[in-house]
Parts: sequence; structure tokens; C-alpha cells
Amino acid sequence: MENPTHSLLHQSIIASDDIAGLNSLVNYLVMTYFAHYFGICLIRVRNDSFYHTAPLPTIVLVIQDNNDFEKALGVAVDMGCQSFIVTEHAAGAFFDAFLPVHEAALQRSMEKRVLMLLESSDSPFLSTISQLLLYTLDISDGNPVTISPRVIDVIDTRNDSFPNTKSVNHFPDKFANMNKRRLRLGTVPYLPNAFIEDKPLGEGNARYILPAKPNVSAMISGTELWLVVLFCEIANCTTEIMIASEWGNVLDNGTKFGLLGAPAKREVDITLAGLYTWYSSFQHLAFSAVHSRSGCTCIVAKPRIIANWRTPFLSFTGSLWGAVLAAFVAGAFAVLVMSRSRQRILQLGEATRYTFSDSVLIMIGFFMEQGVPMPNELIASCLLFATLMFAGFMIGSSYNGGLASTMIVPQYEKSINTVHDLAETRTTWVGVTVNWLFSIQLAYQPDMLTLLTTFREWEEGEISRRAHERTVAIIVERMEYGHVAHPQMELDAMKGRKMMAEDIYWESVVGMCSKTWPARARFDRLVLDLKAFGILAHWELIGVARYLSFKSQQILRYSRETGGDEFTPLRMANITGALLILLAGLSLSLVVFVAELGWYWCGPRIKRCVADCLTKCSMRFARNRARPTGREV
Repeated sequence: MENPTHSLLHQSIIASDDIAGLNSLVNYLVMTYFAHYFGICLIRVRNDSFYHTAPLPTIVLVIQDNNDFEKALGVAVDMGCQSFIVTEHAAGAFFDAFLPVHEAALQRSMEKRVLMLLESSDSPFLSTISQLLLYTLDISDGNPVTISPRVIDVIDTRNDSFPNTKSVNHFPDKFANMNKRRLRLGTVPYLPNAFIEDKPLGEGNARYILPAKPNVSAMISGTELWLVVLFCEIANCTTEIMIASEWGNVLDNGTKFGLLGAPAKREVDITLAGLYTWYSSFQHLAFSAVHSRSGCTCIVAKPRIIANWRTPFLSFTGSLWGAVLAAFVAGAFAVLVMSRSRQRILQLGEATRYTFSDSVLIMIGFFMEQGVPMPNELIASCLLFATLMFAGFMIGSSYNGGLASTMIVPQYEKSINTVHDLAETRTTWVGVTVNWLFSIQLAYQPDMLTLLTTFREWEEGEISRRAHERTVAIIVERMEYGHVAHPQMELDAMKGRKMMAEDIYWESVVGMCSKTWPARARFDRLVLDLKAFGILAHWELIGVARYLSFKSQQILRYSRETGGDEFTPLRMANITGALLILLAGLSLSLVVFVAELGWYWCGPRIKRCVADCLTKCSMRFARNRARPTGREV
């Protein structure tokens, strides 16, 4: 059991006067040491005569069946029981149920205290457990280190002689001096939060346990691991380090693996490595105080400048070009219908009727803001041409304005700036662990559901090798004080990327431990003190400078800036599109002209040949029909 703070009361004789005195002593201890707790649990069996009358919220549990007792204790803990008074006959069931009940409980109160009542100094309970259940350890330096177990505070109430309890602190701060007790830390290498390197024996600040390395010591550092280093310097403890191969998880079916599974299996006391306040982890572990805020975002490929030949087509969007084409076709058709109706109404000659090509050229003239013939004999004709002239003027002016801006301002491809863009383009976004998804696995928004399907887990080496690929977005972590944690990659590849304008999500960064780790309250006070005094901001700066680089931070910080190229003078390249359109038009007209010449030169001959062939075929068919058959003869 991870020792909560205990105190033992020895009672020698069960007599009414002694019981009254003992109850008075217990009331004093409860009011002195338990008054700040939300609730107290008094655990006893039916035959126990002990009671307490302290005016504090108390839940009394009477043990009758161990199975029912464990369930009842779990309910009491979730209702707010943070300290316990246990009689001797109830102690066995209580300590058997303590760990499983607290591991399953939703409440995670810290600094639990236990007051235990024994009937005599030679109680069979103590002899059964070899006087080692409720104990502390005296650890002294040496080779090997000496560890001496010692039963903790005992108050002897025999012969009505009570000690002066006011001069003794029966629940002292066990973390004022831990006497080199070990603190087991779990982590994975994650820069700049966690960094571990081998050092010769005696030169490191920690020792390896999983995997064990007996011939070397560990030097741990990083923005998060420095919390443990400082804690052990203050509390005089020894850091032991476990390096996990993956972040892992604790599943609802009881499966525990990786870094998150280590505290659940009690292999370590606390884990630190960029861990967030994940709902799935909260069901099985306890969180330390928040020591940082992190935003999960991506660096995506920078958009490239659009080719100059596309300049004439950039004034309008695709949908607007579709609307312009529809208006053009509708206008040409209206001009064609108007021309034929005008000819019939006014009984004009064939020469006055517009052909299809005439209608198309008239609409081109309107859209290009050129003069076109507009018959005005009919009011309907005047209204139609006035409408087409106004529409052509508006479309032409809009196009000219858009063309002017696209020619002098560099135009870039559409880039990924928001979470919606990342989801809409179904861009693959990659990270070193699938734990990046834990924060959005319960999301119901369509964009988040899409991101759950497009995420891929890559090792850091693969991310570095494929960092130049433009179809991949790479996860980076926006740290609380303005820096960015990123996978290792070449600076040239990083220069070709930019950060998204918004975070996919943000989270609070915590340490994770078992629900009964007794040092959590002391560790949390240290975290809050460091945060209040700005030490964590300084550590972030030092960690980035040591394990990343200021050059990479500068690249990412200014990655969204385009430089000083907002406006550029017109060059030959700006009219490449117009020249290509001219070249395509001339080439097409030349091909059509040659085809028409060939048709006018060869057309009459082809017609005569076709007519001769048809004549010969018809004559032959007629002769065959006129010839008598053999049967008729």
C-alpha cells in the first residue's frame, strides 16, 4: 500500500471509564488533524464499543460481509470520505479493500489520514502482519544503502496516562525529508519536455529501473522532468527513471500498456511527457496540477505562386465563370430569337436576320464593352439590348478590376489555414503517437470526425524523411509561452512549411500518477509555486534553446508572413496568359481556315464523285430488278 499518513492508538482494557477517556482523546485528535477534511469514515464491526462525538461529517461503516464492505467503502469514498478511523477488528478488511476501492473511485482526494485503534500492545493484529503494515522507513547512505522499517506514531492509553499530544505532531509532513526514498518516474523522450542521456556512475541525477542499466546513471532534464529533479532536491528523494517505448493507454477492459499503463500497474509513481487531461485516462489515473497549456496544430506546405498563364482566369472563381458562361449563352440565344422575330414582324429580307455567329459576336462585344449594332425598331429589342449592354458593362468592369489586382499582387494556391480546410481537403496529418487523437475521439463535429480518419502515426525518423512532401501536414505543439515543439527535421524542409492559423484543439498539460500516490499534494504545491513565480516560463525558454533551436523557432514564428512582395511591377510574365490565348486563337483560326479552304477546293469534286457513285448504284439496282429470273422463263 502507498502509505497514507497513519497513527496508532493502543487501548489496553475495554472498560467504560477507559472507553470514555479514549473517545475524548480521539475527539481531540479528530478535531486537530481531521477538521479540514470533507468527511470522515468510521469503520468498525458490530461488537466494537468505540465511538466519537466530534462535530464533523462522519459516515459509519459496520463490517458484516467483506464483499458488501468493499462496495460500501467505495460509495463512502465517492461521497467524500477523505480520512478514516479504523478499529482493530475492521483493520484487515479495510486495508485489503483500500487500494482497489481507491483505484476504482471517482474521487481523488489527497493526503488521506488513518487513525487506527488497537486493543493492546500485544495485539494479534500486529503479530500477524509482523508489525510492518503501518510503518515508515529510515534510509541511510552507505554501500549498500541501509533501510530500517519502523512502526509509526503510537499513543499508549494504558493506566489512564495520556501523553501530551499537543507537543507531538502525529501526522508530520513526510516529504520535508524523504531520506533518499525513491521516486519512480516514467517518461518517453519528447523534446523539449523530456530528455534522458547516459552518464557515468555518480554523474547523473537518476538511476535506471526499466530497463535497468546497472553500469550507468541517467541524466534527466527537460521542461517537465526538471519538476521531478527539483522536487527530489527539495524533498531529499532519489529519482528512478523508466523509459517507455510508447505513450500507451489504459483500456476499460483492464489492459494497461506503455507509459500511461505504468502508473496504473504501479511500476512508477508519476509519468511526465507532454500528457494531456484526456478523459479516457482520467477514469483510471489521477492528474497532477496543470503546469502548462498546449495547442495542437500542424505545419503544412506553403502555397506556391500560381503560374502566370492562369492570370486571365483568376479574376473570377470557378462558380462565377460558370454564371458568366450561362449569361453569355442566354444572351446569344435571346439575340438570335429577337432577330428572327424582328424579321417576321417587320417582314425584312434574309440579309437582316442574325446568324448564330452574329449573336455570339454581339455578346462578345457587350462583354468586352465594345460598340455593337442595336436595332431599335421594336421596344422589346431596345429593352433586350439595354439589358445586355448593362450586364456586359458590369461583367466587363468586374473582370477588369479583378484582372488588375491579380496582375500586380502575387497570387498563391489555396492553402490550409483552418481546421475546416484540413478536414475538407482530407490532408493526411501525422504525429509520433496515436495519443494525439485522445482529445478529439469523443468529438461529434463533422470536421473532427474527418480528422479521426485522416490521421496517421509515423515514427519521428519517417516524419523527418518525408517532411518535404506537400501532401502531408505535420503535428507541432504550440507551447504556453510562445515556443513550438516539433519533430526533428531539416531546416530546409521546415522553411517550405507554415503553421496553420488556428489550433486543432488545445489542452492542459499534466503529470499522471496512481490515485493513491501520497506525494501528489506536495508535488502540486511545487508546480503551482513555480508557475506563480514564472520559473516554468524560463524553463521553456532554456529547454527550447538546449534541445531544439532558436533558428527553427524563428522559421515557424514567421512562417505565415509572405515577405515584402505584396505589390510587384508588371513584367512580361504577367501577360503570358494573354499571349497564350492569342497564340491558341491564331493557331485554331489557322487550322479552321485551312480546313475551309480544303473544303471549298475539294468540296465540288467530292460532291460530283458522291453523286456519280449514287447514280451508278441506283442504275445497277434498277437493272437487277428488271432482269427475269430462271423460274419465270
